[in-house]
Amino acid sequence: MAARIPVITPETELNPEQKRVLAGLLDRRGGRIPGPYRFTLHCPEITELMHPFGELLRLKSTFPLRVSEIAICATARAWDSDYIFTSHSQGALKAGVDLPVIEAMQRGERPVFKQADEEAVYDFTTELCVNHKISDATYQRTLKMYDVPKVVELSSLIGYYSLVACTILAHEMPLPADARRLAPRKK
Repeated sequence: MAARIPVITPETELNPEQKRVLAGLLDRRGGRIPGPYRFTLHCPEITELMHPFGELLRLKSTFPLRVSEIAICATARAWDSDYIFTSHSQGALKAGVDLPVIEAMQRGERPVFKQADEEAVYDFTTELCVNHKISDATYQRTLKMYDVPKVVELSSLIGYYSLVACTILAHEMPLPADARRLAPRKK
């Protein structure tokens, strides 16, 4: 599948504003352009706002990486975003998420969790993304486990990766050959 719009690479002919934003992005990301920015660079002002927000949520999170990767993978699963799921399931595994949890999400099934924090974040994320609301029980369990600032951070992380998913899905980002393809969700 080809993308619906040009996928920007470092070799793409760009206007001066795009070049300026791309140079900053390449400098901060070790010379690579992460998936969504290959599209948002068509609107460099969006990239310039979106990238620092994503960095804040990913690199300066108050959550352990294992927990934030659960939220990202659950958001990807809810949006049926193979691209994000492929990218972040590897990070989740490296951060200590159990393989059966990732495999269950990939199959569209509810995972069996060994860690209460992973389960709370998964439930919070899935309810918000799939039901567009969070039950009082799930919200209170998550709030009790964390605190108000962390629950706000969690909802922001979910919102950011929903933005990423919408960008990638709308413009049909090609998947790598070794992508973890998501099975249809089970009800």
